[in-house]
Amino acid sequence: MDDSTQAMVDFLRDKYRDRIHTTESIHSAVVTGRIPALDGDRRKHAGFTLQSVHEAQSMLELFETTIVAHLGTAGPMGAIAEQQLRILSRPFL
Repeated sequence: MDDSTQAMVDFLRDKYRDRIHTTESIHSAVVTGRIPALDGDRRKHAGFTLQSVHEAQSMLELFETTIVAHLGTAGPMGAIAEQQLRILSRPFL
């Protein structure tokens, strides 16, 4: 993996980890009452924010297992992983 590819991987990992941290913080704030519940239903709002945490965690796991794991490998899998990395990085460039 060259330096620019590694930089994109590191950047996206940081973005995904930041998203996890943010969603966990929001969930915690809802559960503890620091953020008012939507429609006054704290359990419903907590369920929604917990789902956001799981989605953020899944994005990092998907990134690591389906893209990062194949970067630098020969053949179609390596080429596809490189293309996917560039597509995911594009909104931040």
